[in-house]
Amino acid sequence: MEKNTHKPFQQFDSISFYIVAHADDWHLFMHPNVYNDIIDPGCKVIIIVTTAGDSGFGENFLLAREEGLKSAIRFCLAPFNDISESGGQRKINHYTVHYWSANTTTAYFLRLPDGNLDGKGFEATGFQSLSKFASGQTEAIETVDHATRYESWPALLSTLESIISFESHGISNKRVHYLNPDTAINPTDHPDHTATGFAIQSISTISTFYQSLYMGYNAGAARKNLSLKEAFWKAGMFAGYEKAVYDRSGYSTLRENPDIYTTWCSCTVEPVIVAPLPASLDGK
Repeated sequence: MEKNTHKPFQQFDSISFYIVAHADDWHLFMHPNVYNDIIDPGCKVIIIVTTAGDSGFGENFLLAREEGLKSAIRFCLAPFNDISESGGQRKINHYTVHYWSANTTTAYFLRLPDGNLDGKGFEATGFQSLSKFASGQTEAIETVDHATRYESWPALLSTLESIISFESHGISNKRVHYLNPDTAINPTDHPDHTATGFAIQSISTISTFYQSLYMGYNAGAARKNLSLKEAFWKAGMFAGYEKAVYDRSGYSTLRENPDIYTTWCSCTVEPVIVAPLPASLDGK
């Protein structure tokens, strides 16, 4: 198990959590905020990816998607700084969680099974899904790499909360970014996106954070065009992700629907902002 790249004496002005279901959600749906945070040396960035996004293809594909995330972050950092990387496993509440750090950005990979577009999961992972787990249809869920088994939904929430508490300790300016689980506002989204958003909102301490809630698959219908500079960095992040995934697995994400990815890479949607509750109202 390797040490965190964040030095104990390093002080941060702020911390931004980007908590997503899949390894490409953060740059597809949360740019330019995520890019601006990654390149800000005073901002600690934590990306938590809840599912493996494996599509039933197994461990090699989940590792390819994780490598895609790393490649996209390197693309952001490399023009401005040398990159110091580390990675390994951490025990969080007795559960194994994989992580990787580059400078002031750390990604955590929970590797839960991909729930498929219908939320029913894939045969290769026993038709497990985050949405089934959240709704109580299944009592437990096991990671794709079989390293961890969460025996209850509260156990998963506690693990997420422990990561958030550990990484945000001592930082007062705290923000969390995630896809809006309200299907009336964010319709036709992936069930994994919705379940991840629901999980975040079920964590009591989130009320003390500034929250930014984004649109997912329907972002193109309510889009605002990016500036040329913003579009360059977004397309570059996706290109770095796409190439790394293809080089490791032979799978092209872009082949799924070139037109929709072109749309996503050229636009953004303003998030819904929720201010933190005063201490007297959040139960503390």
